[in-house]
Amino acid sequence: MGQMRIALIGLGSIGSFLAKSFPEHNFTAFDADLPKAKQTIERMGLANVELVESMQSPKLSQASLAIECASQEAVPLLLHFLKHASIMIMSVGALTDARLAEKLESEAKKHGHRIFIPSGAVGGLDVLQACEPQEVVLETRKSPESLGRKDAKETMVFEGPAREACAKFPKNVNVAATLSLAGIGFDRTRVRIISDPECKTNRHTVRIKGKAGNYTLAFENFPFAENPKTSALAAYSAVSIIKRMDSTTQIG
Repeated sequence: MGQMRIALIGLGSIGSFLAKSFPEHNFTAFDADLPKAKQTIERMGLANVELVESMQSPKLSQASLAIECASQEAVPLLLHFLKHASIMIMSVGALTDARLAEKLESEAKKHGHRIFIPSGAVGGLDVLQACEPQEVVLETRKSPESLGRKDAKETMVFEGPAREACAKFPKNVNVAATLSLAGIGFDRTRVRIISDPECKTNRHTVRIKGKAGNYTLAFENFPFAENPKTSALAAYSAVSIIKRMDSTTQIG
């Protein structure tokens, strides 16, 4: 892969991790918290990152890939890029908004670009897409701290459809959104979220019933060092996509 220019919307824990992972690429970043973003660049020594003060900066339009790594509210900003770049969405829960999802898809097709959605904190999406799923249940187990709670004992904090889970826990259940998009949709995918004081890792169990078979997939992820609400694997899955963008052979 040759040198790329990549636009980042958000220079928090994931955005800065991506920039650090690819010192050979040039990054242009916009972050709503400009002083904090400047501190991040200095603290991490990100010489390959140029910070801009506005989404209207012409430097952003020079990117061939734009990555949202800020929040669900930032995802609509990616429409700005699709005329000249492919995009990657980290806050996948934003795609519960069907109109937004349709607009992004339409613009990507119109201009011949792609939309990348990392697998995030789980795997097995190839199985989910291939097995003609009839039922999908996700159980997520995290520490109370990562859920913004102070439970002293194991507590079921949510049980219901993925659409509702994404709305109530936008920073915790991107996994539910990714599974919904790959499988049977936001309304049929069921989600359970458990707050567990004994839990030191982010755990996801996915149970799938499909025409090709029944599957149980279990994942125990280390929390991301700078943001325990996020699994480290979510950031690494984005790195993996960037590494494979120009691959001739696609596996899975």
